[in-house]
Amino acid sequence: MDLFKRSVETLIESWVYLASGSPGAEVRRVEGAAIAAFVHQPDREFLNNAVLGRRPVDLDATLAEIEATYTRHGLERFAVWVHESDAATAAALLDHGYRFDSATRTMAMALDAPAGEGPGTEVAPSTVEVAEADPAEFWAVDGLDGLLPELDPSGAQFYVARLEGESVAMLMAFDHDGDCGIYMVGTVEAARRRGIATALSAHAVSAARERGCLSASLQATAVAERVYARVGFRDLGRWLEYVPGPI
Repeated sequence: MDLFKRSVETLIESWVYLASGSPGAEVRRVEGAAIAAFVHQPDREFLNNAVLGRRPVDLDATLAEIEATYTRHGLERFAVWVHESDAATAAALLDHGYRFDSATRTMAMALDAPAGEGPGTEVAPSTVEVAEADPAEFWAVDGLDGLLPELDPSGAQFYVARLEGESVAMLMAFDHDGDCGIYMVGTVEAARRRGIATALSAHAVSAARERGCLSASLQATAVAERVYARVGFRDLGRWLEYVPGPI
């Protein structure tokens, strides 16, 4: 439960960090939820999410705050996240006219082993170079040029994996209160299934341990779950993502 709570706080604070680099963006904390609203393009295509607390006190009021926030910013597309353990809230979202869209799995791990021991120490294939990157190289890996144009890169660690001099994988590590959140992970299609994402994640975990972080957390797609499990991350349940509108 402690790892889960830490992962949620790091997630929300990472949204605050990303919003600092996106013109017109804001992150609001209201009773029962945290709301990230991004209006800049292409940021708005990926980052408009609201995460519900476990069993909000008043779901009607919380949803009203969420919807009012996005309406005020002229945003129609957004997702509301609820943990799978809260089946009653998930069912209530359906009753409010939302529909299930997708899911990611919360995963976390304690970093209590000394550097060089335990999970998170896998090395990259010998043909791969793992390095820190500037924003231009980082966003270009996933074709996201122009994302978060005002972001101060000193607020996080931006890693790329280079294969024969070409950047083929990316990962952002964001620290908050002793937890390292791992986000923005991607690998170009031609370089997948070579262990590059596993090694890049392990590198980020090892570096976080060296910085003094006590834990690491992330949200994994179904495809990536086994990658993170090999690094040492444990399953903390799924976030179910609901969007407004009919099926």
